[in-house]
Amino acid sequence: MGQNRWDAVVFDYGRVLSSPPLSELQEFAALVGVSEPPFFELYSNTRDEYDCGRIDCRQHWQCFAEAAGISLTTDQVQRIVEFENRMWLRVNPKSLELAHDIRTHGVRTAILSNMPHDLLCQLRQLFDRLSGFEVQIWSCEHGIIKPDPAIYRLCLKQLNCEPQRVLFFDDRPRNVEAAQKLGMEAYVFESAEQAAAIVWAGLNGSLKA
Repeated sequence: MGQNRWDAVVFDYGRVLSSPPLSELQEFAALVGVSEPPFFELYSNTRDEYDCGRIDCRQHWQCFAEAAGISLTTDQVQRIVEFENRMWLRVNPKSLELAHDIRTHGVRTAILSNMPHDLLCQLRQLFDRLSGFEVQIWSCEHGIIKPDPAIYRLCLKQLNCEPQRVLFFDDRPRNVEAAQKLGMEAYVFESAEQAAAIVWAGLNGSLKA
């Protein structure tokens, strides 16, 4: 039995450990009143201060509205935030199962996610299945977001791992590239099946294929 290739596998949360269906994402765009595309590009590009924990959800959606050239009333923002939180609370059971299987074979798991306080509060209230992740780095609690190298270094420090001993999955290419620059083995997440194939191909022969 050889040594495992990695000491830890790190997962992003949104669109990796969570999995809102495409129909719901489209419904979300329609609710906001901006077509897709460019809705999700605007949605992602206006979240930095929100995910850093420096503004709240209402301030975030005001920033979005300004960038999109639309107006949103207080009532609209309330409905949008309620829908948004429900959407991101839909976990991906296959990804959680993969993380569980990784742990049963002696490899630790962690979460490294850009996430605002509003959503994190609800996530912690509703789900205990995330408790198995030994390290959980949420951007809003540290005031830094991916792809800033500092947040990856923080995760590595809490794991007490060298970068080359860590495997990382994220749905955004820029976040994956930042991890790779630090020496982590990182992949753009496409599906739990794709991630599982990478995990089991890379770990030693004592693990299941």
